[in-house]
Amino acid sequence: MRQRILVPVGLLAAALTLSACGGAEPTATLAPPTATPKPDVQIVPPEMVLVEAGTFQMGSTDGPDNEQPVHTVRITRSFYIAEYAVTFEEYDRFCEDTNRSKPDDTGRARGQQPVIDVTWYDAAVYCNWLSEKEGLTPCYSGRGKATECDFSANGYRLPTEAEWEYAARGGQKSRGAIYAGSNDPDEVAWYAANSENQIHPVGQKAPNELGLYDMSGNLYEWCWDWYGADYYASSPTDDPKGPPPLPAMTPRGPERVRRSGSWREDAESIRITFRSFDYVSYVGDNGFRVVRTK
Repeated sequence: MRQRILVPVGLLAAALTLSACGGAEPTATLAPPTATPKPDVQIVPPEMVLVEAGTFQMGSTDGPDNEQPVHTVRITRSFYIAEYAVTFEEYDRFCEDTNRSKPDDTGRARGQQPVIDVTWYDAAVYCNWLSEKEGLTPCYSGRGKATECDFSANGYRLPTEAEWEYAARGGQKSRGAIYAGSNDPDEVAWYAANSENQIHPVGQKAPNELGLYDMSGNLYEWCWDWYGADYYASSPTDDPKGPPPLPAMTPRGPERVRRSGSWREDAESIRITFRSFDYVSYVGDNGFRVVRTK
């Protein structure tokens, strides 16, 4: 059974602001506090797993064109990644501490369900908030499309698409499975064939080789990268971070990468190598998990 440890912390040194409506560009910058954080709010430290640096073949010849060409990627920095996607329990504390509206659960349970109904910018601000709460250096700065990530900082951030796939494959412990931990999707994933059309609490299926849960199915997870359908053809070998913002693929674009698939998808769409994207300020069926550079 999953156990959580609550750690009381002091006031934030700075508050994070985010505007994703009314035509204003979203921001993930540090700003003077707009409301006094509540000293009694307790954080839930994520349970992190070390992913040792290494080399792997990214992509697949068995999927759509955007998974090709298969190419060598070298992750040069070891990193930590959360065992589970961020849950409502964790995200609700963030909202309470910063006086933000809580995301709509559309009638689902909250608690240990993975948080849904969050934009890419929401995820970035959460990462900076959690970094501040733990006394770490935030990774994100800037505004809108100009949001930048300091990958050398020790705070929390979203994984790059390459880091996500490397971790989902099992890193140096990979057995080459189609899904995150198995060739049988029913062992490791909630998807259309077994989910009964609903999201499930984190950690109920078997983990992958690294002990990571739900990296196939249950809920899409935001990554750092802007989406480029042809990016694999020009991706650098070392620590790829995605292309610059490209022309929008949808009327609401531009888009960031999301991975994992969801409870709604078929088995094809929850493969480790399956690529997807969504508009950065659209909530959709999107959640996230956090990483930290070692």
